[in-house]
Amino acid sequence: MARRTCRYISAPIRNSLLVLLVLLSSPLSAQDTLRVELGDTVKIELPKKKDKEMRIYYGVAVGADLVGLGMKVAGVEWSLMEVMARVNLKDKFFPIFEMGLGEADHEGNDLDYRFNVRAPYFRGGMDYNINKKHNGNRLFVGVRYGFSVFNYDLTSPTPLTDPVWNDSRPFNHESLRGTAHWAEIVFGLETRLWKMIRLGWDIRGKFRMAQTTGEVGPPWLIPGFGKNDTSGWGGTFKVMVEL
Repeated sequence: MARRTCRYISAPIRNSLLVLLVLLSSPLSAQDTLRVELGDTVKIELPKKKDKEMRIYYGVAVGADLVGLGMKVAGVEWSLMEVMARVNLKDKFFPIFEMGLGEADHEGNDLDYRFNVRAPYFRGGMDYNINKKHNGNRLFVGVRYGFSVFNYDLTSPTPLTDPVWNDSRPFNHESLRGTAHWAEIVFGLETRLWKMIRLGWDIRGKFRMAQTTGEVGPPWLIPGFGKNDTSGWGGTFKVMVEL
């Protein structure tokens, strides 16, 4: 008898009961909407599950470049040793600050002279993560502005001969003052190695914007930029701790 009486429940009542069952089994928040189409059959469209909202601040990271340290240990005539700190915003934008120490002890090939410099440099800029997946791996493009104010020495152990007057003069010029400003375009990769430890590398195109030099001659190396030219290439291999 119970089975037979169910046939005589009116369609509106039956539809209302079905909607009530859906509401009880899938509670909705105030922002959710429920679409119901009534007729001979009931069509119920539940709202799609919303993605977890991204935070704005994801922490900071500090790190150091291993390339410059390796050059220093290997005894190469010049090196750029640096550390960095950056902020993670939405896992997309990474404001970054880099500072380091550039040094060189170079002997000229064509003339008997020696170039020495040891001075700090600073860079600031932004990296952008173009990897859409938030899986711990990052693909960066970025920009930097760098500058350095430094003193350098140009000396010679023997007097230099003047090609015009054919006389010899000492060549010892110390604490020549120089400044340099440059821009960098950065492309890099980064991955999580273990928990908070990350490894990353990048290549950089460098473009000198302005420089001032001593009266005797330009520096052979600009701290933070590299060998003195209008443009050049560089790169880093960093180990970082993400806090």
